[in-house]
Amino acid sequence: MLPHYKAKQVSVNRRRHYEIEGQQLPGVTTVLSATKPWEDKERLWRWRERVGAEEANRITAKASRSGTKIHKVIKAYLRQEDWVLPEGTEGFWASIEPVLKNIDEVLLVEGAVWHPLKFAGYPDALLVYGGQLLVCDWKTARRPKQPEWIEDYFLQVAAYCWAVNWVYREYDIKVERAMVAIALEDASPQLFTLTPDKLDQHWGQFQQRLRQYYRLK
Repeated sequence: MLPHYKAKQVSVNRRRHYEIEGQQLPGVTTVLSATKPWEDKERLWRWRERVGAEEANRITAKASRSGTKIHKVIKAYLRQEDWVLPEGTEGFWASIEPVLKNIDEVLLVEGAVWHPLKFAGYPDALLVYGGQLLVCDWKTARRPKQPEWIEDYFLQVAAYCWAVNWVYREYDIKVERAMVAIALEDASPQLFTLTPDKLDQHWGQFQQRLRQYYRLK
């Protein structure tokens, strides 16, 4: 396991930031949320109109709770700590457990990372899977996702990869791949693996969003 760093979470203009070396840096998800493309916002608005505000709020809240619970279980599992599967998450766990059992090595679980371009965050895990070193982010979903729906997930893990490489540069860590693993409630998981070329592409897109974020401030 690599050294594990923590960063104090603070709110700046109601947005999540982390205190790192005397600076307050926006989280990766903060940057992406604040610069979400119009098409993504419009898709969400259309969905809320279709199902109704009350039902949309219920679905969103339930999904958030399930995601948080599964994240906590996965975190404990990877750290080899005791854990209890919360009621109502059995389907998600059945989906993602085979992936967890196939991990070769765990190097980091939810440790703080940051980058000179002034962003920070907590990647879910740095691990070896299928013989490849990669940053992995765990997600949950009721239904399978199309890649074009989850572009921000890919930008998120790309940013984490560059931050991990910066923070652990003295440990000869060079992450060139990433994986977004989506646990589905009643189906096998979706694994989206990003090759070095794809990761470079998404890193460039994240940098554009980061510049946009700082222009908006």
